[in-house]
Amino acid sequence: MSARGGFVTLAGGGRVAFEVDGDGHAGTPALLLRPLVGQMHLWGAFREVLAERFRVIAYDPRGTDPSSHAPLMATTRDMARDAVAVLDALGVPVAHVFGISLGAMVATWLAIDAPERVARLCLASAGPTGHVLTASGLERGAAMLASALVPGEDPAAGLSVAVLSRKVREDGSGRAEAVAEAEASDHSERSEIAKHAIAAARHDARTELHRIVAPTLVLAGDHDELLGEGPTIALAAAIVGARREVIADAGHDLTLEKPVETARRVAAFFGEDPEETP
Repeated sequence: MSARGGFVTLAGGGRVAFEVDGDGHAGTPALLLRPLVGQMHLWGAFREVLAERFRVIAYDPRGTDPSSHAPLMATTRDMARDAVAVLDALGVPVAHVFGISLGAMVATWLAIDAPERVARLCLASAGPTGHVLTASGLERGAAMLASALVPGEDPAAGLSVAVLSRKVREDGSGRAEAVAEAEASDHSERSEIAKHAIAAARHDARTELHRIVAPTLVLAGDHDELLGEGPTIALAAAIVGARREVIADAGHDLTLEKPVETARRVAAFFGEDPEETP
């Protein structure tokens, strides 16, 4: 896949790496916001499918190699300001926004604080707060934390594999191994991964969700062992006019487990005629 890229220098210091695909498409572009760890190349087939219809903007947030280190105690709201800076640098006044997990938390604040910049909003695998996990999710979270902190382990690969559903991890298809291999090129430091994890855990937009005015789609995997279904139901219920859809046979990271189907759902939503949307 051919993409142009470079770095955006942030006003407060630091820089983020970005890539743009589908430059030949007119109309509103799509901005993609990553989950915890993993460089933008992990969008893979999900981004490729979207780029068939839209100009697609992706970037590595601060704290993800090769972008700058994240500020100490950065919040998801701070990260949303960086997303606005990327749009500004690329001369994009308004975009459709897709975020998953940590990226959905960032996208939430982007839609709240800069509503004029968001045409349509898709939030995947997230709830109104960042600390609600199932019992299985708590156990998985402990394993993720261990993979990030134990010397000798590859923290990024361990985290990405940990969010996959049990079905994918145990089906013998090799998809879990492929994810780990793809993550091998990510050299983000453990301290940076910890900053992102803390930002996600501290996320709480419950009192502000009513301010989102962009048409919103909430996506969930029916085998999300980290969140379960409750948080995504609560998120959709708190946003005026939002609808919730479920991706079958998918876990927490829809873009890794069901990239093509998820991209088609997102593309269909981004491409809806506002006059025909119920």
